[in-house]
Amino acid sequence: MQEQELYINGTRIYSLTNHNLHSFCLSLYIRAGSIFEDITENGISHLFEHMVFRNLKNKYENFYHVMAKRGIDFEGCTYKEFIMFTVTGPSYEFDFACDILCGIFDEIVLDPCAFASEKKRIKAEMRERDERNSLHYLFNKAVWHDTEAEKTILGYCSVIDRISLRKLNEFGRKILSRDNCFFYVTGNASDEDIGRLGRKVEALDISQTSPGFANTITLNRDFFHRDGNIKVKNGYWHYIKVGFDIDRKKYFGGIPDLLYDVLFTGEKSLVYEYLSENNPIIYSYDSTLEQYDNVGNMNFNFEVDSGKLNDAVGAVVELLGTVKTGRFDYESSLLSKLHCDELEWDNPENLNFSLAYYNHILDTVPYDHSDKYYGRYNVTKDEVVAAARDIFRPENMTVSVKGNKRKVDVGAIEEIMKTL
Repeated sequence: MQEQELYINGTRIYSLTNHNLHSFCLSLYIRAGSIFEDITENGISHLFEHMVFRNLKNKYENFYHVMAKRGIDFEGCTYKEFIMFTVTGPSYEFDFACDILCGIFDEIVLDPCAFASEKKRIKAEMRERDERNSLHYLFNKAVWHDTEAEKTILGYCSVIDRISLRKLNEFGRKILSRDNCFFYVTGNASDEDIGRLGRKVEALDISQTSPGFANTITLNRDFFHRDGNIKVKNGYWHYIKVGFDIDRKKYFGGIPDLLYDVLFTGEKSLVYEYLSENNPIIYSYDSTLEQYDNVGNMNFNFEVDSGKLNDAVGAVVELLGTVKTGRFDYESSLLSKLHCDELEWDNPENLNFSLAYYNHILDTVPYDHSDKYYGRYNVTKDEVVAAARDIFRPENMTVSVKGNKRKVDVGAIEEIMKTL
C-alpha cells in the first residue's frame, strides 16, 4: 500500500490507512520551532503550542471532559524544527478530530488573565537555572554554538514576557500557511473521512504566502574540526555525554538510523553490551540522533561513578572501535529494525510520526511500504561500517562531563579520546 496525497488550499493531506484497526491517528505538522526563531522571540513556537490548547478550551465548553467522553486524546509537542498536534481515538470520532485540528487555524482569542496564566505555566516548565546547570545545556552549547540549533525550544522567561497576543497571532498566521504545514492520517479512516477533512481544510483562511523555512543548519567553525578538549561543569554526581558530528549528505537515507540502532537500541545494542551487561560500568543511558537536512549529531549520556570515569571513556572508545572494524552482528539490528517498522502498522500514532518525519520533514529517503526494506534500509553491513569509520573520529567528537572537577582527570580523558 502506498501513501496517498491530496493538495487543498495550499495544504497537503497525506494518508496511509488500515481498516483492520479500531482507532485512527490524525496529526498536523507545522514547520516551526527554535531553529527558525529570532533570538528576540526564542520560545514563541512552544508558546503558540500552549496557547492553541487554551484557545480550544475556550471554544468547547468542558473541552477535556468532552474529549474524554468521546475517547479522544489530543496532544501537542514542539521540537527544534517542527510543531506536532496529534488526535487519536475511535474511528467513528474522526470528524470531531478534524474539527479540533482545523480549530488550530482559528485566531487565538484570550482575555489578559488567561493569556498570562498560560505564560505562567510555561515559565514553570522552563526552570532556567536548572537548565543552564545541566549537562545537556553544556553539550548543546559545545556542539551547536553560533548556529540555529543552539537556541532552546522553551525559550526564556524574559522573552516570553515580551510576546503579546497580537504578535503570537501574527506568528500563527505566518506558520499556518501555504506549504508550511500538512496533515497526516493513519489507522482506520475511510476515503469519505479524508474527503470531509479536505472540505474542512478548503474552508480555512490559510495564508498563501509561505515563510520558506529550510531544515538546514549553518555550521560553526568547529563542526567536523573538534579540538578534542572536553567541557566540564561542576556537580556532585558524575555524568558524561559523548557525541559525533554527522555530514548527512554523505550517507544513503537509512545508514545513520541503522548505525544508531547497532549502538543504542535494545539489549542487543553494543552500548548496553559493553557498558552495562558484560562490563557493568553503568546501569542505563540515554541516546539521541539529532538530524537536520545537511548535518546531525549522534550522542548518548550516562551516569558513572567518579572512580570509573576513565574506564567508561576507554570502554566507549573500545566499543566504537568494534563498530569501525565490523565486529558486531549486523543482521540482528537490520531485522529488528524491519520488524519494528512492520509492527507500526498496529500502532497508528507511531506510524503517523515515522511517515511524517522521514517522508516530509527530514530530507532523506522516504518510507516505501511496498518494498522489502521499506525503501530506506536496503543497506549492507559494509556501508554501515564505512559510515562508522568516517563519523567516529576525534575531529567529530564532543565530550562533556558534569561532576566534581577535582575528580575529573581531564588530561587522561583527552588522551584516551585521541586513540579513537
